[in-house]
Amino acid sequence: MNEALTITNRSQFRIERLLKRLVWTVTSSVSLCGLYRWKLDDSMLLIERRKMPIEGLGSGFAGVKIAHITDLHLGPAVLESYLRQHVEIINAEGVDFVAITGDLITGGKDMARKVAGILKHLKPKVATMAAMGNHDYGLWHPKGIGAMPRLGQYLIGCLADKGILATPNACHTFSRNGSAVQFLTMDEIWWPGYNPQAAFEQADGSRPIIAMVHNPDAAVDMATRGAQWILAGHTHGVPTPKTRFHRLVFPADYPEFYAGYYPLGGGSHLYVNRGLGHSCRWNRNQKPEITIFTLAEA
Repeated sequence: MNEALTITNRSQFRIERLLKRLVWTVTSSVSLCGLYRWKLDDSMLLIERRKMPIEGLGSGFAGVKIAHITDLHLGPAVLESYLRQHVEIINAEGVDFVAITGDLITGGKDMARKVAGILKHLKPKVATMAAMGNHDYGLWHPKGIGAMPRLGQYLIGCLADKGILATPNACHTFSRNGSAVQFLTMDEIWWPGYNPQAAFEQADGSRPIIAMVHNPDAAVDMATRGAQWILAGHTHGVPTPKTRFHRLVFPADYPEFYAGYYPLGGGSHLYVNRGLGHSCRWNRNQKPEITIFTLAEA
């Protein structure tokens, strides 16, 4: 009898799991993945674990862990409860840093306040940092369409109030046992305030630099200026189709950079995270992603 109950329980578990997957697939396909309320499991989230080799890292930061997330898109289709689950998962990893590469919101000032309220619960050992994305300024397009006055500055202020380092075009230096690592929190490249020269002037070129920028189109420039690693998002893991429409609506100078790791040469590396709050995920294989990097001497 106990064996029969065990078999029944296993069958019920499989059915429940299949139903969850069915709802996840349907909601993802119709741009409602944020409405998913059940607890995430391994089949619904990609946790990518990688080493981050850095020249001149030093023993002080060897083994340090960075959680990289991007494209949260808190808004009408991505609920707070959904993002809070990812915060809990990151906290369970015991990371030293959290790096967020833009598009935290899709909405107005209310979403700015709410996303800051969610992210304040991240508990890295050292710091949480954020770069700005195009949606953090409104539905911003490089031709100037959709900007919301003062939204970006308001979001930056909300994040700062919660202890999150989000000053655009800034260098944040962390030292330990004679070693140092520098993070650049870049502004959105489509925004007039984007100023890579100002960011790199604050950095020490003899120390390792990790650049955080929303759009991977900035990666080659970041590498040329001296960044060993560039962390980006924006693409949701999908290459931009080479059509006239997409070139107009989703322009990309480097469409080949859309998901995962890319060596840039000269000791520089790019990683493009697939994002958490997918708003148009037609490819079911593009799961929400948390990337966990472990620093190591190159």
